[in-house]
Amino acid sequence: MRERDELEGMLHAAAGRLSAAHVAALVAHPEVVCSALAAAADALTAKDRERSGVDMIAGPASKTVDAGEAERRLAARTRAGEPETLLTSEELAARTGLRTRQSVHDWRRKGRIVGWQNARRGYVFPARQLDDRNRPLVGLDRVTELFADGYSAWVWLTTPRPSLDGAEPLAVLARGEIERVAEAARGDRQGDFA
Repeated sequence: MRERDELEGMLHAAAGRLSAAHVAALVAHPEVVCSALAAAADALTAKDRERSGVDMIAGPASKTVDAGEAERRLAARTRAGEPETLLTSEELAARTGLRTRQSVHDWRRKGRIVGWQNARRGYVFPARQLDDRNRPLVGLDRVTELFADGYSAWVWLTTPRPSLDGAEPLAVLARGEIERVAEAARGDRQGDFA
């Protein structure tokens, strides 16, 4: 039990050094976190660490940076472009003309919009899923139904896909090519990475 408490303390301390975006990604995918921890534990319990292929990383201690610097570093390692504008349910309700945030969550459950649990609390909703009249892009529900969660759907929608000739699915959807995007999503989910 003491060792479990010690592990929890280490994880808590490590989470404190991560950016909000990193924490959100880990919270959205607990199965990945469990898998990574299990793999690390398996490698570390091997009789001979050198034969197990574990490379220990050493060097100076990490420096704490402010949120702005953390976001710049994360952006430099991920995608080019502006940081994603994420709206709260209240902000999305105001933009779309919905009366309550409950209506926003009804839309999310029905797949009309994409949203995911924020690391701190509550859901966040990418602003880019709205058209120029602040309506959800038509056809989002055809994609969201294929994914287990909103975050996974959003990553797919915003990553250039070979199945769409290198285009970002969200941009193709915004042009009104709903069936093409839905077909690409179905194919990618089935492993047809053409």
